[in-house]
Amino acid sequence: MGEAFVSAAAESPAGLEIVGLGSCIALFLHDPRTGCGGLAHILLPGAVVSSAQRAEAATPSRALESLLDGLRRRRIGREHLVVKMAGGSRMFSGAARRRPGPGERNVQAMLEALAAVSLKPAAMDVGGAAGRTLRADLTDGSLTISSLRGESVRL
Repeated sequence: MGEAFVSAAAESPAGLEIVGLGSCIALFLHDPRTGCGGLAHILLPGAVVSSAQRAEAATPSRALESLLDGLRRRRIGREHLVVKMAGGSRMFSGAARRRPGPGERNVQAMLEALAAVSLKPAAMDVGGAAGRTLRADLTDGSLTISSLRGESVRL
């Protein structure tokens, strides 16, 4: 958690995976021309609070910066990136429905961080009340998401 990875389809493995995504956000950036992309597991919607939360991808802005930097090191610019995101579940049924929970705040913060650098998601699977496992395929740019309720979607 709080990690970001950049890789290419030609490298082994050609996929990146996150298991057990709840209220956190997964952000997938992919360049279909080169097969390069990155995946981040984002924990918190706002500023880092403690030293334990200073991971490179703890917040949306830090995760996005980390992914874009990793792609830049591979000479990949933003102009051809396809953006996909998932997560932001409401994991606690007893949580107050009138106020946004951590998942909703994470989704909003991620959308704001993307807008700040003129990016927007091409596809999203966010919200709901179930955790997810996902796999980003760098070969075709797909994001396959399986919920803990047995449902599956491919973006």
